Amino acid sequence: MKELQFYMDISPKWWVNSSKDESIIKKYICNQFEYDYYPRIITLGRQQIDLDEENDFKSQLLDKVKSGEFIYEFLPEDETLKENYVISNGNVSINPDKKLINSRILIKI
Repeated sequence: MKELQFYMDISPKWWVNSSKDESIIKKYICNQFEYDYYPRIITLGRQQIDLDEENDFKSQLLDKVKSGEFIYEFLPEDETLKENYVISNGNVSINPDKKLINSRILIKI
C-alpha cells in the first residue's frame, strides 16, 4: 500500500501543551483518528474509496493507526490571500479574499 496522508484539526494551544510528550500526541491520534480525520474519500490507483463506509480497507487503516504505524507532523495555522478585482463603470475595485487554514496534524500512514 502506498503512503496515505490524512489531516486532523487541532488548536495551537493544545499542540503547545501536548508537544512536550510524544505519547500524549500518539494517544490522541489513536483515539480520535476514526472521528476527526479527513479526507474521507481517497483515490488509490484508479479506485475511489469512501472511508465513511465500513470496508476491509478502512479496518486495515484503523488497525495501523491503533498499532502506532504512522508518523505525524504539526502544520501551523496558515493564511492565504487571493486578490480578485472587479471592473465596474471604468473603476477597478480590488477585493482581497483571505482564507484561514486551521492548525492541524498531518498523519502519514
